[in-house]
Amino acid sequence: MNLNGKVILISGATGGMGKEIVKLLSKERSKLALFARREEKLKEISDEINNNGTECIFKKGDVKNIDDIKNAVEFIHKSYGRIDIAILTAGVLVPNPIQTFDGSIIKNSMEINFMGDVYFIEHLLPIMKSQKSGTIAVTSTLPDRRGVPGWGAYGASKAALSWLMESLRAEAKQRYNINMITVKPGSVKTPMIEGYHRRGAIQADRAAELIIKGIKKEKKVIQFPLGQVLMIRSMDRLPVFAYDKIDIEKQKCDGYPVVEEK
Repeated sequence: MNLNGKVILISGATGGMGKEIVKLLSKERSKLALFARREEKLKEISDEINNNGTECIFKKGDVKNIDDIKNAVEFIHKSYGRIDIAILTAGVLVPNPIQTFDGSIIKNSMEINFMGDVYFIEHLLPIMKSQKSGTIAVTSTLPDRRGVPGWGAYGASKAALSWLMESLRAEAKQRYNINMITVKPGSVKTPMIEGYHRRGAIQADRAAELIIKGIKKEKKVIQFPLGQVLMIRSMDRLPVFAYDKIDIEKQKCDGYPVVEEK
């Protein structure tokens, strides 16, 4: 897939992998549309890209707000006349220790990590159906098949997203020529994991390169880095009794908050 001239929407565009994806796409001469909560940062990034000769517009919004997403998609479609690719990277990572188990953390994680992408898909599909083409790439997580102690809120929201994409992928392609891509990163050095030591974590710009490369190849699933892919998929094959014997603290990673019972 040649990205030159493609209209590409990026959510979570002001930080982490999203920001690095925007930087790389500006070199592809794509027509960019940025979505995030920080308007000043959006304007700064957009101005820089426009000054370098690539078209870029932006819309401020919160992925928890379906009206913000609806308005953003309509604005982008009206501005460019089409939307070829959506790369959805917005998300949160919040620990939820069993000692202070809190349902509100799960609710917030589901609203941002899962429902935010659901809202985008809901409003992008009609446009891409009418075009008879399009690509929607959502950011799940590499460990999306088994629970990780202490990270249930994040894992549940991302597992739900992976499941949803599996349910849509074949039908979207066969009926409407729409590619549904599930991006499954392992540990990536972004502000989201600041303070947590993740062995084998890669830089955000390298993650962005792998994501764009996978989209160009029209992959169904993009997962990285290789070492973590091999490790996680090996753990997926363990029987329950063996998986439950893995050291809990090692799974939580260094930096996980120490808490007392409620």
